[in-house]
Amino acid sequence: MVDKNKPWFKLYDKGVPYSVIYPPLSIKQMFNSCAEKHPDRDYLIINDMSLPYGLVNMMARKAANALITLGVKKGDRVAIMAPNVPQYVIAFQACAKLGAIVVPINPLAAGPEVHHYVRDSGAETVIVLAAFAKGPIDVLKASQKSGDTPLRTVITFQVPSVTSEVESGPGIHDFNEIVGAASDSEPDTDIRGADVLMLQYTGGTTGLSKGCVLTNDNLVSIAYQENYWMAPLIDKDEPLRCLAAVPIYHIYGFNMNVNANHISGGTIIMVPQPSVDNVLEAINKHEPNLFPAVPAMIIGLNQHPDIATSKVGSVKAVVSGSAPLPLEAMKTFEELSGALIFEGYGMSETSNIVTANPLFTVRKPGGVGIPFPDNDVRIVDLEDPDKDMPLGEPGELLCKGPTVMREYWNNPAETEKTFRDGWLLTGDIAVMDPDGHIFIVDRKKDMILSSGFNVYPREIDELMYTHPKVLQACSFGIPDPKRGESLKLTLVLKPGEEMTVEEVREFCKSNLSGYKVPVQVAFLTELPVTSVGKPDRKKLRQLELDGLLT
Repeated sequence: MVDKNKPWFKLYDKGVPYSVIYPPLSIKQMFNSCAEKHPDRDYLIINDMSLPYGLVNMMARKAANALITLGVKKGDRVAIMAPNVPQYVIAFQACAKLGAIVVPINPLAAGPEVHHYVRDSGAETVIVLAAFAKGPIDVLKASQKSGDTPLRTVITFQVPSVTSEVESGPGIHDFNEIVGAASDSEPDTDIRGADVLMLQYTGGTTGLSKGCVLTNDNLVSIAYQENYWMAPLIDKDEPLRCLAAVPIYHIYGFNMNVNANHISGGTIIMVPQPSVDNVLEAINKHEPNLFPAVPAMIIGLNQHPDIATSKVGSVKAVVSGSAPLPLEAMKTFEELSGALIFEGYGMSETSNIVTANPLFTVRKPGGVGIPFPDNDVRIVDLEDPDKDMPLGEPGELLCKGPTVMREYWNNPAETEKTFRDGWLLTGDIAVMDPDGHIFIVDRKKDMILSSGFNVYPREIDELMYTHPKVLQACSFGIPDPKRGESLKLTLVLKPGEEMTVEEVREFCKSNLSGYKVPVQVAFLTELPVTSVGKPDRKKLRQLELDGLLT
């Protein structure tokens, strides 16, 4: 039963429901329905190649039957390691057809990381772009000798732009060969909503990465929520044309590109190497109407010399996630494109977006909006999750709803620590205003205690983004013999700009309490970033510990 007194409901855009009726479908059924209704509509586009729904569905059926021939059955885990290329989506849809559980892996993952994902998930099969096959093949060979992991099959594929030599041997197969020889009949596996479809591994910033158990119901729910949220801008009768520049092995890239299209039967425009030049080229060639992005992409496009003469005006909606988007960058891109940008917040544990800014009612730059339909949130005391915080006071953000994961894979201890009476403890510190808008202050793990005061690095970062000379900012805690911890700030300046440490500190002093002012400042040519373009605090901390930041 929906509590219609929630403060955020009054800010919902016209046509967005408080609650959604989710059809009792699996992702397999939704994709098959799209292919039956629109067999000739473009589904996947990459560079100058277009693959229609009917063709991709046939290829996915063949891939599913190839996997079955290799012994894969419902419930088995199949890892996929690839950038945004058609084979990733074909492999995903093949797994959905036979009920195998997809384990997305960053193709740049190092050997030990691949070993952890395979061992923890119990994956017996890895499908991988040939250029990144060495790690999985090394794990396969080690497993064949020692049985350390269950991995017994590595399937490699090539793409025209990057061809690589692949080691041959037992358990190593070529994707095109096994798919080409397989039947194109639809697997008759019965898939239910409660069946697990994906193990989405967390970033592992607080230790070993954990597998978030996401069911068909989770992913169907988030697909409908996202489509209803965008409906006021992109009509339901207008198919989505998504620019897939954010990696689809990441939960954000997957849901806003692959999964969102399970509703409308839209098109996915794939950008395997998301440089600013490649993103703009894809916009000019294929004119997307939806652009899921990260701030670095938006900032880069704003500064591109050809943006004013491009076809960026085709974009109607931009979703910005993974890091705060500076207000200046938001305004600039909206003026250049005519699009509306809405920021959102989510995590692997919630199948993607939990809250987002409305498109037309009240957008609050710097905030992450209000809860999606059927989602609920609370702000609780950092030490006592049973105690709700007053409006405007920081605390840990808790959420619940149909997109929240079932559990961590084979990890009851971590699952128990992450849930409290049905509420997911996000680990993020946030405040809620009287309208129900959420503002993320920082991660609990990133908060530092300096001379007894809580310091939130994100607050300092957001301040520095307002400085006209600053392009990127990321701060973090370092040991301090007097304070316990103090703040170090790393900056990347805009081209041609110069800045001194004292200038930075004076700017902070004029805008922050003294205990929040960075003790150290380092100027870098670039910041290390995560796979979705977010400044990598963990990597910066490690560089500091190694003495490589001055």
